[in-house]
Amino acid sequence: MKEVWRLALRDLRGGLSGLGLLWLCLAVAVAGLASVTSLASSIDSAIAANGRSLLGGDLVLSVAQREANPAERAAIDRLGTSSRSVMTRAMLVAPDGRSLLAELSGVDSRWPLAGGVSWVAGGSRPQGAEVAIGREVSERLELGVGDSLRIGNAAFRISAIVEKLPRSAGFALAPPAIMDESGLAMTGLIQPGSLTATSYRLLLPAGVDADAAGKAFQQRFPDGGWRATSRDEAGSGTRRFIDRLGQMLLLVALSALAIGGLGMSSAAAAFAASRRPTIAILKLVGASRGTVNAILLVQIGLISGLAVLAGLLVGAAAPATVARFTADLLPVAPDSSPQWVALGQAAMFGLLISFAASWRTVSTAGDTRPARLLRGDLGNGEPPKWRSFLLPGLALALAAALAIGTASDPQFAAIGIGAIAGLCLLFALVGSLIRLAARGARHLGGPITRLGVAALDRPGAATGRLAVSLGLGLTLLVTLAATAQGVLAEIDTNIPRRAPALFLVDIPPSKGERFRTLVEARAPGSEVRLVPSLRGPVTKVNGTRVADLQTIPEGAWILRGDRGLTFAERLPPANRVVAGQWWPADYRGPPLISLDVDAARALDLKVGDSLTIAILGRPIDARIASLREIDWRSFGFNFAIIFSPGALQGAPYTLMATVAPVEGRSTVALEGTLTAELPMVSAIRVSEVVEEAKTLLKSIDGAVRIATVFAILMGMIVLAGSVVATRRQRAREIVLLRLVGATRGEVTRSQLVEFALLATAVASVAFGAGTLAARWVVVEQFEFAFRPDWAALATIPLGAILLAVLAALAAAMPALNARPAEGLRTL
Repeated sequence: MKEVWRLALRDLRGGLSGLGLLWLCLAVAVAGLASVTSLASSIDSAIAANGRSLLGGDLVLSVAQREANPAERAAIDRLGTSSRSVMTRAMLVAPDGRSLLAELSGVDSRWPLAGGVSWVAGGSRPQGAEVAIGREVSERLELGVGDSLRIGNAAFRISAIVEKLPRSAGFALAPPAIMDESGLAMTGLIQPGSLTATSYRLLLPAGVDADAAGKAFQQRFPDGGWRATSRDEAGSGTRRFIDRLGQMLLLVALSALAIGGLGMSSAAAAFAASRRPTIAILKLVGASRGTVNAILLVQIGLISGLAVLAGLLVGAAAPATVARFTADLLPVAPDSSPQWVALGQAAMFGLLISFAASWRTVSTAGDTRPARLLRGDLGNGEPPKWRSFLLPGLALALAAALAIGTASDPQFAAIGIGAIAGLCLLFALVGSLIRLAARGARHLGGPITRLGVAALDRPGAATGRLAVSLGLGLTLLVTLAATAQGVLAEIDTNIPRRAPALFLVDIPPSKGERFRTLVEARAPGSEVRLVPSLRGPVTKVNGTRVADLQTIPEGAWILRGDRGLTFAERLPPANRVVAGQWWPADYRGPPLISLDVDAARALDLKVGDSLTIAILGRPIDARIASLREIDWRSFGFNFAIIFSPGALQGAPYTLMATVAPVEGRSTVALEGTLTAELPMVSAIRVSEVVEEAKTLLKSIDGAVRIATVFAILMGMIVLAGSVVATRRQRAREIVLLRLVGATRGEVTRSQLVEFALLATAVASVAFGAGTLAARWVVVEQFEFAFRPDWAALATIPLGAILLAVLAALAAAMPALNARPAEGLRTL
């Protein structure tokens, strides 16, 4: 083995030949993969390490629209030291009349138990008639410490600007505002039926498992509607967002790795071809097939190891780099220390793909007889044996299993990897069809065209590999771009047209008619809809307690936390009964519910089954009378669970309203009147929610597109590298053409025809496949109309064709510049 290493290292002194391309493809692919996995792991690590500070304690027990009763409060106190806070939504009104919705929390003196609150310099904790506001409130209302604002029925002095505070979730619907319990009482906002959430943060004794304690509390009070969040679940919203984004980026990175594998295959073949004289000499002096293969394997393995190391160094630096640009967007800075597990996974992926790409070349290099090698034959003259595909296939299977086994959503990863494999097969077929078409059309056109067309089907042509490398990345980019365009078009056009201008909550039932009068006076002609509003969790499904379920089925979102509830006499607009029957308008019998059909499918429920919903701590057993198909695009009041009339009318509730003004009319005057006359009412401007959704969607789209462009660039590298790998063969053909009278310009144009035909054919198929995939996502998954910007979308394949042709021509330039005399000496 020592001799093998000595010969391998000595041979590398003569140059890397094709191994330079292998190093570049592998290093870039591993860098992308390691960056994605390290970043996701670093955020998870940071949240896990700072869970107590982020949550404000070890465990948070929260309940909607009520406080803990004496028995529940006693149980909470026995668990450990506790702190109480009450959160509601309220309008903050500046002295000039401008208003902004905020998440208002009234906290006790011990809040928060851990982590603390970060105030902007010069601020202090609010007491009595004081309030601390979030930075966004300060900037949008142009208020600072010492200024005043009105909340509900009282005026408050701003004592501080909040920088960061503990939360049980990563993202909030509105900016925060903090006051003490006496201040919250002064507002007069907390009334029976108000939409509130009371949270009890706990510091547990050492050794007590927070998850187990929360689960035990829920099981002890199964009808209380309690939600338990442990320090291990802190930042769960951020985690879910990062997981979803990370899954998409991971698939793009795996696609880039697959594309890079094709480049590695071409590089390994070019390297083995460049070593034919050396292999011939070694075999002539007695070297065995195993020795030759071992030398090549050591050389490729050494370069692969260095490439993986370079990629891992880039990936290890990714969390610290990203942290510099996302400090204000995440609840905690990513852990900048090396994420060894994520880096190890990326290294394993890289080595498996490198092995799969180069093994056949290495394993067959020693089979060729010296006489063939010395004559410069292209191969060993024998068809490939099926055994040579066994180990590469096993390596690819292990890489796929690793990707699926380590993914946060294995099903999504399996579907994604299957889609990547399907696209590879599709474009391998496209490459075969291009060769077949070139074979049939090689006699058509003028001399230059015939030369370019024939080159697509020359012996040893990399048409198939080039088709896959270019088509895979381009299909991903077109799919993502068309999907984002379709969704953004819906948000820009249909949502503003269909959605109401305002959603309003916490309207007392006694003020319903007064509310209608104010709307008619300040926004005449507006369409107004009022519905009852309550909240409560589902506690049992067909008699089985939700707290006893080991896992919640995928899609059963109605079991997670509190649900918005209402009761109605008639079927709401944009709803269609698909099973069972809607109750009569005058129904006053046992409680019935109508359930969203998708939620029913997730739980395998049917008409006649039952759900138990806790309203203000009181369990209500209700039979499913009907299943509804809901058009969520209507952007009105769409409740997954609707009760029959009479079931909840005795419970404290408030009203929710939508206001859709006449086109062109503003709601500013109405909002000002409501904050003055009905200060308990909170208004949510739909335009602001839509704008936030657009911003989030654009940021996700931008991140994924950047990663996909990275995959496209990898395809360009593979394309150029594959052309370079065939430089000796191209140089030989060009020399022969020059000897029979072809000019350099004519030869260049023939190369241009070859690359343009290949790129155009692949880009056309990729554009079609990408738009079909995007249409399926937009229409079937989002249920939106598919209306992308076709002109902008068409620039993607056109740009890819131009880049591909330029990259290929640049790579072929050394062969084009070869002089006949130099070329003849190599024949």
